Amino acid sequence: MKHLSQEEKNENRLYLLIWAAVFVIGALTTLLQAMSRDLSPTWTGVLQLWLRMLPFLVLFLLHNYLMAPLLFRHHRPGAYGLAVFGAVVAFAAAMLLMHTGPDPTMRPPEPPGGPVPRMPGGPPPEMRGGPMPLNPEFLKLVLGIMMLAANLGIKYQFQAARNASRVRELEKENLQQRLDTLRYQINPHFFMNTLNNIHALVDLDPEKAKESIVELSRMMRHILYDAGTPTIPLAQEMEFLRHYVSLMRIRYPDGVEISLDLPEGDGGAQVPPLVFASFVENAFKHGVSYENASFIRIALAVDGGKIIFRCANSRQAPLQQDGSGIGQENVRRRLDLLYGSSYTLHIDQPAGAYELLLVLPAQPAQP
Repeated sequence: MKHLSQEEKNENRLYLLIWAAVFVIGALTTLLQAMSRDLSPTWTGVLQLWLRMLPFLVLFLLHNYLMAPLLFRHHRPGAYGLAVFGAVVAFAAAMLLMHTGPDPTMRPPEPPGGPVPRMPGGPPPEMRGGPMPLNPEFLKLVLGIMMLAANLGIKYQFQAARNASRVRELEKENLQQRLDTLRYQINPHFFMNTLNNIHALVDLDPEKAKESIVELSRMMRHILYDAGTPTIPLAQEMEFLRHYVSLMRIRYPDGVEISLDLPEGDGGAQVPPLVFASFVENAFKHGVSYENASFIRIALAVDGGKIIFRCANSRQAPLQQDGSGIGQENVRRRLDLLYGSSYTLHIDQPAGAYELLLVLPAQPAQP
């Protein structure tokens, strides 16, 4: 069984409401006309009216569910035109076959003094002083064609809504695929550096290496289970930074100044997973030296609906354009995809330092 989209369901509901209104209004009009002529209202006239309306309903159903799909779904305008022409011809023939002459109850009252006599060689009395009345069957045919045109217009409107909805879904799916691709590029690069750090700790201090493995397991849990969603609570991302910086403190000597300033709460803020990790990783990679004084300063705050992230490190040598910057570059692309122009990323490089400022909305749009 074909699954109907929400737009198709809304379209069918609209048609159902329109036809229900037509039949109900027609019945009420017939009953009120009978009462206005001091006749006892019966359902016989209503049934006769509904019978005369039945060809219109059949024509609509054939056009909406059999002929219109030739144009909208199968893209065969020629076949659609021939089908509509045949249906209109059959509709006109049905109108002629159902024609039983004028309704005697609808005949206008005779003028006082009896019927007006017809003059020899002159027109009938009902034609004097006015235009020739239109053929009722011709009016029904015109009404049927107008009904098909209205049905076509409604279907065009709902088709445009379906196309717009499909485009939005494709854009959302494409955005999610691009974000997933970027995550898969970030994670292997990040894990490679973290495992190298643990390898160094095994030789320096086995006990601390065990502690670092526990830290790494928590970080892996964060990446595997939390990083698969578009956004996570800022508190989870801050916990990840604490584990990462804890590993770095063990690896580097006391001469390296490492500071991490995080707020107590996150104020309900949401951030993309690992949005800060690559910047912090880059700071440790390029900002630490065993020979010279080095520093890593990381600070994060939530203020006025904004997340303010600062990361500064000593700059030991000019940054080289190699594969080491892939994680940071992918973070930039993720920020462009998720925030557009609503975020700020500013980088400054004073003498011997590298300073980064990232300002994000506390509640990003979901991709």
